[in-house]
Amino acid sequence: MPAQSPLNLAAVDLGSNSFHMVLAVETPEGFKLLDRLREGVRLAEGITAEGGLRAEVEARALACLGRFGQRLRGLNRERVRVVGTNTLRVAGQARDFLAAAEKALGFPIEIISGREEGRLIYLGVAHSLGLKPDAKRLVVDIGGGSTEVMVGQGSLPLEVESFHLGCVSSSRQFFPDAQISPSSLQALEDQVRVTVEPFLPQLRSPGWDEAVGASGTVRAIQRVLEANDFGPVITRPGMDWLRARLLALKRFERFADLKGLKPDRIPVLAGGFAILNALMSLLALHDMAAADGALREGVLLDLIGRIHHEDARESSIRQLQTRFRANASRAETVIRTARGFFEDVQAAWKLKGNHWDWLRWAIMTHDIGLDIAHSGYHRHGEYILRHADLPGFSKREQDILARLVRLQRKLMPALDGEAFAGLPAPEALTLQRLAVLLRLSLLFHRGQLALPAQARLLAKGKRQILLILPENWLVHLPLLEADLAEERTLLHPHFQLRWQASVSPDELSS
Repeated sequence: MPAQSPLNLAAVDLGSNSFHMVLAVETPEGFKLLDRLREGVRLAEGITAEGGLRAEVEARALACLGRFGQRLRGLNRERVRVVGTNTLRVAGQARDFLAAAEKALGFPIEIISGREEGRLIYLGVAHSLGLKPDAKRLVVDIGGGSTEVMVGQGSLPLEVESFHLGCVSSSRQFFPDAQISPSSLQALEDQVRVTVEPFLPQLRSPGWDEAVGASGTVRAIQRVLEANDFGPVITRPGMDWLRARLLALKRFERFADLKGLKPDRIPVLAGGFAILNALMSLLALHDMAAADGALREGVLLDLIGRIHHEDARESSIRQLQTRFRANASRAETVIRTARGFFEDVQAAWKLKGNHWDWLRWAIMTHDIGLDIAHSGYHRHGEYILRHADLPGFSKREQDILARLVRLQRKLMPALDGEAFAGLPAPEALTLQRLAVLLRLSLLFHRGQLALPAQARLLAKGKRQILLILPENWLVHLPLLEADLAEERTLLHPHFQLRWQASVSPDELSS
């Protein structure tokens, strides 16, 4: 099938150990995989103390992404999703790398939270195993920089936890000289227990019928055990044998003697084994099957949901509205006003479809901070949106949404101020403009009364905005003039707000 087919999909997973890409075609049942690509980049090895990436690891990663980018050419932007996991979550000084990575791929990169990663992994596993609606499973995914543990029923994850334990990072920390000893292995297993134990009650609460591993680490261990006559499933006797075998081999270079182990798994086997061994003990698992589906497949399913308006982000926003007692009916009326304003200035301000999503979600959650306190509720709302677990949202999307809710009132900050720190200049300008639309839309719905007709909004140049109000607008909203005068002061000098009751056809079209 040609690459430009509108039914084609792609998902890219920038993991801490490996980069993966899957190409698929959409089907009535979900999707059918066309191709898989994987390269062992070991990104987590390149993290510096300052949160940047070492040059040689960055070069290795960009070379891989350049090859991925060639395969992605011709695909529709809306049908490709690229996600970054733990290493990119913690690499706070890797902005230059992210910019270069997006250029190499030709698509934006979403950095997702650990829990969002777990949710997507569970979706991928559920799809690959064809879960029955009532089937319950525990799913474990040991990545290069983090480990996700999920319990779910059918395709619905019930409990999701993410831990800062990964096969690359743990191997570097506990086995820095590329050899394993009883004390270093025990130290890592103890660290796993200390990290995971507080979460055991909630993980055990739903119960499960079987356990599944969904990572390269799990599949690597399963292949080794099967090659050494322990059967196709990871079992406690097999893990005990492998533990003794690794300690006997001692040096990583000797792991090459293990039947069934691929060379690229040698540097990270010890860390991954210790994490899995400790988890199986903690969770009292006697056996574990290995699944093919994982994060990439979950990303594809989530992407299909977005395409067909079954977006997990919508559910997250509505759950926030319920949890923090937002005024959902009022938000709907504000959204109608905002939609008109958005369409009025969309061309002049170069706004896109995803910008409308940001504005709409901000309107739906602008008042969630009131559930904490009326004073400073915009700041409380920002905090909730920045730190809540919001299934479906990337870190960047949460950041944008949090900033937008913060900007709904008080003085409009300058583009070079703290409110826009860390954003590329074009995105900061777009966010500031969306904040204007948010503020004006809310301003028209402060009371119970409404205008008899939709106001219009004209954008002239970078700073001038003109509100066109219906005739007799002061009769319907007598306090609106005072509100507009105050808003004009709050927006100055970044925007020059004017308003009038009528406008000539020539001015309206200019």
